[in-house]
Amino acid sequence: MESKPSNRDSELSIQLPNEDIVGQTPSESSSTKNNSFNFPMRNSPQMLSTPASGQPRARKKVFIKPGFSQLDWMRLTTSGEDLRGVQELRGLTAEEVAQHNKRNDCWMIICGKVYNVTRYVDFHPGGRSQLMRAAGKDGTKLFFETHAWVNFESMLKECLVGFLT
Repeated sequence: MESKPSNRDSELSIQLPNEDIVGQTPSESSSTKNNSFNFPMRNSPQMLSTPASGQPRARKKVFIKPGFSQLDWMRLTTSGEDLRGVQELRGLTAEEVAQHNKRNDCWMIICGKVYNVTRYVDFHPGGRSQLMRAAGKDGTKLFFETHAWVNFESMLKECLVGFLT
């Protein structure tokens, strides 16, 4: 199977071998039929799209500095270093969380759990500015609109500071 590049960032065109999926050879198929398909298919849930328009969303590439990949983040979370910044988990109000809305002191709420994401800001693949959109706030809706497939509880478990009360 050979792939050919596509001019669309969110689409991969794959060249099929001589026999297609239903067993027809190219000579048996119609002359207008192309022996390739596009992935993801149009209107597929795998397309990057905005909920309102359904049109592909342009992706903004963000440069990640060396040492700040997701693998580096996972290494840091298992290093034993304190990423919480608090002695014990506790109940927190939205007003308390709102005080932590700066780049060097950044907490956010996701699904009722409060995370100190200060150390994670530079590791975020979408860049600092995207993560800071939820600084000191409930970022649940924004998180699930952007990347619902990400297991935030596992990725941020060492950053958990408490629960929204």
